[in-house]
Amino acid sequence: MTRHDIVVRAQHTKAALQRAGYTLWHALSGDDTWQGARRRIMSPLGIASIIGVVLVGLLGYGIGTAQANGAADNSGQQTSGSGMNMGGSNTSSAPANVPVATQTEGAQPLAYTIDSDGAKHFTMTAEQVMWSPVKGQRVLAWTLNGTVPGPTIHAVAGDHVRITIINHLPEPTSIHWHGLLVPSNEDGVPGVGQKPIASGATYTYDFTIQDNNYGTFAYHSHYDDLTQVGGGMYGAFIVDPKPGTAAAASEPKVQEDYLQIISELGPYFVINGHSFPDTDVMHVHHGDMVRVRLINMGEMIHPMHMHGHNFSIIARDGSMLTTPEPGNTIPIAPGETADLLFYAWAAPGSVYPFHCHILSHVMNPGQTSDEMGGLITLIQYDQ
Repeated sequence: MTRHDIVVRAQHTKAALQRAGYTLWHALSGDDTWQGARRRIMSPLGIASIIGVVLVGLLGYGIGTAQANGAADNSGQQTSGSGMNMGGSNTSSAPANVPVATQTEGAQPLAYTIDSDGAKHFTMTAEQVMWSPVKGQRVLAWTLNGTVPGPTIHAVAGDHVRITIINHLPEPTSIHWHGLLVPSNEDGVPGVGQKPIASGATYTYDFTIQDNNYGTFAYHSHYDDLTQVGGGMYGAFIVDPKPGTAAAASEPKVQEDYLQIISELGPYFVINGHSFPDTDVMHVHHGDMVRVRLINMGEMIHPMHMHGHNFSIIARDGSMLTTPEPGNTIPIAPGETADLLFYAWAAPGSVYPFHCHILSHVMNPGQTSDEMGGLITLIQYDQ
């Protein structure tokens, strides 16, 4: 069904509803008493009008359903379970020459070299791979260094950094440093501060992280965003406070520090590039203080709920909160980051889920409602 067909049918449905509604109003008007209204509703004309409104409503529902099914059929995207294609591509649309990913875990620390002027120099290659959100299933992913998410950049406030991007994608790209206070010509927005990095080209970003710009941040493509970011081209950018500062002294003392990047990948909802049951387990020990760095790189709000624990929200969007916010559920919007701190109080061997509370987001394509998938990770107490 074309967009024109959909518009025409919608207009016809609207007109039919208006005619039916007018008829019903006419049947009910004239006598504003309850007895008069009842007589008119129960009259043949009143009953016929009500039936007409119901039938037109059902017609509109049918058109909407046909539109949704037709769009899904035409696009070739999966629609079973929670299988909405929010970005990236599925296997059927993947070019034949895209290799299978050689790594299975994203968000690994990115190594760097020290340039002659003392700058920390990171290098990443933009490339397509076939990525497995769950075992046995592959989707086309747009990546940095061949993983979803891309590697984690870890720096310190005050660092001079250079980040070289080698573009092996079939189209241009650029990288935005989400939450970092950088000059506009280093901000990664084509047409505003830089030209896009052409396919086959290399570009180096060069900036100094400001002393007060520390916390949990991110990076992501800023070119053909729905395809590239939706396909997995993002990662975490963690900045520690400058040593010797009051901010460094006030950093929470944690035994475990976990990163959870939420997104959608083809028809899958993913955390760190995987859907449950293949998501990474957060291992803790009784008595630990645990920080969870939560980042939403997807297109939806996700209310993330932690079973069996209360946490404190200690930072939002890279800024420490003066007063931590208590809770066990945090709605996190696209582009937001939050740092959660919780005490591991339970006995060894305990296992608790941490998951999105929109229940269709905890299913994988093809699953039934009694199966679990999608945005679930487990907090597991080791002995």
